[in-house]
Amino acid sequence: MKKVFIPALGLVALMASCKKSDSNKSCEVSVAAIAGNYKVTKIETVVAGTASDVTTTFLDPCERDDIYQLKTDKTVVYQDAGTVCSPSGAGTGTWDVVSGKLTISHSGSGPDVAAATVSNNCSSIVAEESFGGGSLRVTMTRQ
Repeated sequence: MKKVFIPALGLVALMASCKKSDSNKSCEVSVAAIAGNYKVTKIETVVAGTASDVTTTFLDPCERDDIYQLKTDKTVVYQDAGTVCSPSGAGTGTWDVVSGKLTISHSGSGPDVAAATVSNNCSSIVAEESFGGGSLRVTMTRQ
């Protein structure tokens, strides 16, 4: 029994150590792969490699639970979900991803994204736009 148990335990340990973390998983950066419902979960400024969370500066409390519906036809519906702002910030618009760059333009009150470099880890997308010596990084989590 001992002869079978020790190799089996070693095999289980080896398999567990080789499992990839979901946070390191990467999905295709395309309209089809990114389309879905998202909520902005973090906005950061990055200066000299240091990130600072500025979500509460950029988004009012009533905007932090809103949903972006990025549709496969490249339209976006911005839903003023949860706590509704007064007046409502709901709106529609367009979005696209071309050569790794994401753009979102809409009539709602949430942040637009203009030609930001985007990465897709399957459960969220991160769009980063450069500006005068720094960048703005927006994390949108799939709902």
